Amino acid sequence: MKPSKLKAVLEAYLFFSEKPLSVKEASEKLGVSKEDIEEALRQMDEELKGEERGIFLERVAGGYVLSTKPEVYQELSKLGPLRRRKLSRAALETLAIIARNQPITLPEINSIRGRDSTVPLQTLVSRGLVKAVGRRRGLPGRPFLYATTEEFLKVFGLNSLKELDIDETG
Repeated sequence: MKPSKLKAVLEAYLFFSEKPLSVKEASEKLGVSKEDIEEALRQMDEELKGEERGIFLERVAGGYVLSTKPEVYQELSKLGPLRRRKLSRAALETLAIIARNQPITLPEINSIRGRDSTVPLQTLVSRGLVKAVGRRRGLPGRPFLYATTEEFLKVFGLNSLKELDIDETG
């Protein structure tokens, strides 16, 4: 595949896709070397860095997505409603606890927050930011363990959880 066509295919996929595209996945599905994919993405990134562009290439959740440049967001919002949905304070608190302590159970979240977190947890699960990843053995009822998802990384613009820079000393 010609480099210009490869770049066009990747750009179109990133425009329509709701999930990040990994270099490995693109290479396997398109039958092109990883180096060629990386070069096409590098060129696309350079082209999108210009001031006249409203989007940029962002590395999140182990792959790439096209995102809106923050400096055009205010004007963009004048054109109509955008898909950004805010989280309540309770949901943000719950999400922070999960991100810091995952995998974690609802009773453990409640203990840290000092209040019931059932509703905020349901909101996070329904938005795909958190999911059940198993059950805690040794506790009555074997409560579900919750952890963040790839969607969490995407929404918060993170490539991996390591970027949270969590202090492990407590």
